[in-house]
Amino acid sequence: MFLGQLDAADFCPYPFLDPDSAELLSMVRGSFGRFAEEHIDAESIDRAHAVPEAVLAGLSELGLFGMRIPEEYGGLDLNATQYCRVGMDLSAADGAVAILSGGHSTIGIKALLLAGTEEQKAKYLPRLATGELKAAFALSEPDAGSDAQALTCTAKLSEDKQHYVVNGNKLWITNGGLANLVTLFVRTPDHPRTDGRPSISCLLVEREMGYEAGREETKLGIRGSSTVPLVFEDVSVPVENLVGVPGEGFRLALDILNGGRTGLAGGCLGASRYLLEEAVKYTTERQQFGRPIAEFQLIQQKLGRMAQSLHALECMVFLTTGLADRHGVDLPLESALCKIFGTETLWSVVNDAVQCAGGNGFTTDYPFERMLRDARVNMIFEGTNEILRVMVATSGLRGPAERLSESIPGRDDPYGRLLDGAEVPDPMKVPDELRAESLALSMAVAELAVASGKAVRTHGKALREQQLVVAALTDQVLATYAQAAVLSRAVSLHDQGAETVGPEALEHEILLAKGSCRRLQRFGRRASQSLRDNDDAILLKTAGLITRLGGMPGERP
Repeated sequence: MFLGQLDAADFCPYPFLDPDSAELLSMVRGSFGRFAEEHIDAESIDRAHAVPEAVLAGLSELGLFGMRIPEEYGGLDLNATQYCRVGMDLSAADGAVAILSGGHSTIGIKALLLAGTEEQKAKYLPRLATGELKAAFALSEPDAGSDAQALTCTAKLSEDKQHYVVNGNKLWITNGGLANLVTLFVRTPDHPRTDGRPSISCLLVEREMGYEAGREETKLGIRGSSTVPLVFEDVSVPVENLVGVPGEGFRLALDILNGGRTGLAGGCLGASRYLLEEAVKYTTERQQFGRPIAEFQLIQQKLGRMAQSLHALECMVFLTTGLADRHGVDLPLESALCKIFGTETLWSVVNDAVQCAGGNGFTTDYPFERMLRDARVNMIFEGTNEILRVMVATSGLRGPAERLSESIPGRDDPYGRLLDGAEVPDPMKVPDELRAESLALSMAVAELAVASGKAVRTHGKALREQQLVVAALTDQVLATYAQAAVLSRAVSLHDQGAETVGPEALEHEILLAKGSCRRLQRFGRRASQSLRDNDDAILLKTAGLITRLGGMPGERP
């Protein structure tokens, strides 16, 4: 898309689950739904700042600690789509329970699955699948957040080279207070890299090896989840607990996070759908001026935009997981876009839901205020949205940069015609009702190519530092990818026919597709417009002034 290409074969047909996979998913979701209804009390968990042991035991009995673990090790072996669907239900039930599950299954065990030896897998995966072992992922440190390569926790070989001796601190570790197996990333000076970059390696560290969990953090939201610092003082870890290639741990950490972001987006989708249902229930029951407030346009505006955003997010998330399942690979840029859009959609939805409930939305009598608190952290988790916007654009711009480094293509070159704005990619073939949306997508992809080429030519290698520019380009590609996902699903359902899908369901799909695409078009156009018409220089100069002064100029009123 950064190169102005739009190939429907990349998106169509939409990757729905096959019948066997759908049946297994239905069984897992049904079992969890019954359990959650009886045993998960989100308000109680929030007040207690802990997930009850009975809930942990129930998750274990249902096999939900082994969702991503292969059957041969006792797991459910769910694919990415199935896992994301269950994650939606977990998030709708309670944010803390969902984070506990994700900290274990999405990132806690992923290093073992990706790079573990057969011996390591046989030793740990069966116990991880049952929940006997609960996993955590430890990368962040007090001075190493987004800049993870700045970590200072070290693991040095013992004299007999049979153990690593680990020293240092980790911060903000999800599940850290209850986990008994930590995927730990450390500097390994005994394994220097030839390229001069920091040697970072991955170790599996059991609690009984001697690390200490600090005090639970007092958090704004997801209060029932465990978030603690971890302290390592001369902790001895056997060399056979090294995961992957020594010195290549940073790449492994990125692979873990890149693949896990769709799970987080799915959780945001589940919470958002629950919020929309609660908002609809409230606004249809709440009477003012003699009629339900759901009949007033400014309330309908909120409900409508929630639905349109959620439809786009759902299409986007399950296009991404479905393509990952189909091709057997993670899709890091698409997953990052899902995480950005999912977390910001949830934040918008919960804000609208609170507003729909008015004063009641601000009380603990309804779920809205708790879910507002729970929602905020998602834009920080697993790579802040700011960092991800930089990552997506700088990665996506490599193609244009390579093309433009060779020569400036002329009008006889398809890419040259795109850069001149003289050509757009062929529109996707869609139902008649969505032709305007398909044409708008083609034009948006062409506009992205023009903006990308201009950014590369204007800023060159300094483009990465132009964060306002790259963020706008990311928002453009987010809008185009989401529109492609929406149209892909609509096309696939339309091709199945009204007899299979049902005429009413097909009508609903077309309406939501049209509204979602038009909302995304406006979002993309605003991003594009911001590159041409902005006050960025004044904004940055103002920020510099405030930074120097430590706040607003002049005395406090």
